[in-house]
Amino acid sequence: MDIYRLLDLYKAAIDERRPFEGEMLTQLKNYYRIGLTWASNALEGNTLTESETKVLLEDGLTVGGKPLRDTFEAIGHAKAYDFMFTLLNSRAITERDILTMHQMFYENIESELAGKYR
Repeated sequence: MDIYRLLDLYKAAIDERRPFEGEMLTQLKNYYRIGLTWASNALEGNTLTESETKVLLEDGLTVGGKPLRDTFEAIGHAKAYDFMFTLLNSRAITERDILTMHQMFYENIESELAGKYR
């Protein structure tokens, strides 16, 4: 079976479970909140592992021996991720929304640059 046929089968299986609601939607949002926060920050050199990111975001426990900036990056990214979901009903993302997410991410890292173009 070629890869495209396999992808079509996976998509069909997902579509059968749509629309995602209730507990399933909550689990998906939480899963991607951690995974996307970790992956995005790791690309920028953040040293937190995915497990450490999960513990930080779900339990509020910091990791000893890690730079404080890494903790602030993970928390800021998760706040911006959560804010993004408040924009779903408007079905649009404005320039102000993007700057607000940037503010959320950077406010504890470089407050003078947070929410501003550079």
